[in-house]
Amino acid sequence: MIDWPQVLANAVWISGAALALATFSYASWLASLRNERLRDTLGQVTLQLLLRGAAVLVCLGLGLTANSLLETILWLALAGLSAAAFISLWCTQRSKRTL
Repeated sequence: MIDWPQVLANAVWISGAALALATFSYASWLASLRNERLRDTLGQVTLQLLLRGAAVLVCLGLGLTANSLLETILWLALAGLSAAAFISLWCTQRSKRTL
């Protein structure tokens, strides 16, 4: 029998990993198109938001699939820190647009 909650929990971290991979791939393509370093391209706010969102999904998914309570707490704490970084950058960028 299929354990649907476990399938959904795994889908969360897999989606985050796919988002991170897609972001790195797009940044690499964009950097080669502009003749920039990948590091400079990854410093753009939009790509930083995508990477931080991916980190939230990966940490949340791994926290949901962890076997021990300690692992769960650590992964969810890291997900919380990643979410705080995402929200902080998003709010900063949003306030700069309105000025």
